[in-house]
Amino acid sequence: MKIIIVGAGKVGYTLAQELSMENHHITLIDHDAEVLNYANETLDLMCIKGNGASVEILKNTDIDETDLLLAVTSSDELNMICCVIGKKLGAKYTVARVRNTDYSNEFKMLQEELELDMVINPEMDAATEIARMIKFPSATNVETFANNLVEMVEFRVLDSDPIINIKLMELNKKLPEKVLFCAVRRDNNVYIPKGNFEFHQDDLVYVAGERGSILRFFKYLGRHPHKAKNITIIGGSRIAVYLTWILQELDIKVKIIEQDKDRCYLLNDILNDTLIIHGDGTDQEVLDNENIASADAIVSLTDRDEENLITSLYAHQCGIPKVILKINRQNYFPIITKLGLDSIVSPKFITANNILRLVRALDNSKGIAVEKLYRILDNEAEIAEFTAKKIPHLTDIQLQDLKMKKDVLIAAILRDKKIIIPNGNDLIKEKDKVIVVTKAGHITDLNEILTD
Repeated sequence: MKIIIVGAGKVGYTLAQELSMENHHITLIDHDAEVLNYANETLDLMCIKGNGASVEILKNTDIDETDLLLAVTSSDELNMICCVIGKKLGAKYTVARVRNTDYSNEFKMLQEELELDMVINPEMDAATEIARMIKFPSATNVETFANNLVEMVEFRVLDSDPIINIKLMELNKKLPEKVLFCAVRRDNNVYIPKGNFEFHQDDLVYVAGERGSILRFFKYLGRHPHKAKNITIIGGSRIAVYLTWILQELDIKVKIIEQDKDRCYLLNDILNDTLIIHGDGTDQEVLDNENIASADAIVSLTDRDEENLITSLYAHQCGIPKVILKINRQNYFPIITKLGLDSIVSPKFITANNILRLVRALDNSKGIAVEKLYRILDNEAEIAEFTAKKIPHLTDIQLQDLKMKKDVLIAAILRDKKIIIPNGNDLIKEKDKVIVVTKAGHITDLNEILTD
């Protein structure tokens, strides 16, 4: 596909990096020569210096032959204008990043009136993901599929867990509920576990099932969920605003510690029933004075990865049940997890997942296109959701008789609003929602789970 990305910041560069790896023709537009030079040296793409909303610039990129225009500059208004002009000049699909909280209730109207095919808000998406983690404190990460009926939960195996050193085929007989173990990271290796697989301490595991089944599985592990009632957020960013709105709907009390006084006044104006503290969230004295040890969860959302890491480490040492931090630099992830901090959120990677899902769907409009995509375990495995069409070599055949590729797993099937955690005797029917886990490379079509 021919894709134009306007804006070479964190999100723009990440999108260019991910999409170029999937062999798309990428053109990156930005007014900053320095960031373009870096992108040109590190990625396989074309760079153009200029204003992405300029008719002349867009015409020079052969906009009328473009499949997808992504506008992800730091200006919401520029992104929207860029998409409107791009659409008028012939771009088939347009996506605008719109971040300002003032527009949060207007996305649908903006999308319809400006003919935007998709509006993305990394901060809102990050806040939604954080809220899921808070609602499920035993998990390090949570993702939902099949109209939110299937949950894919990440957790780390503890030495006290009763699943250690038991073959998976035997463990499944002991579990009180049927769940499916989808993927495991052990040291630097990723596994799609089979019947003879045994869990070890410190394994990072993804398990899928209905919410009730997942909760009962964690009770089997001896991890009884503690409902969060008081949350402290470090940093009054846009994510903090969106997250506070979500948590208030869940009747959770929120306290925000923000270093910038003017930002504190703004937060106080737009957030009701929220305690806003003016202070440095990396200062231990400030944190102790605010009694953060009594919080059910700490969420570090400042603009600096290092500050989020420092605050989170101190919160972890204080024994706070749930510690979540925002990190942008991917090379920090392995270090952070080794320090015992597993609940990491990266807005730019959430956005990249959403865009990759759209690109794969557009790239495969005639097949069974991916509807939802989630990359896990440092991008070494993927979870994808499809709606099955009637195909002779795929549907109405028992899974044990399908010639599936190595390291591909059917994690769940949704049929008539009922969840099936499948075994070899189950089969895929037309209109089923099918959740697939793979480490065999990206999948754009459900048919690609089969060998040639």
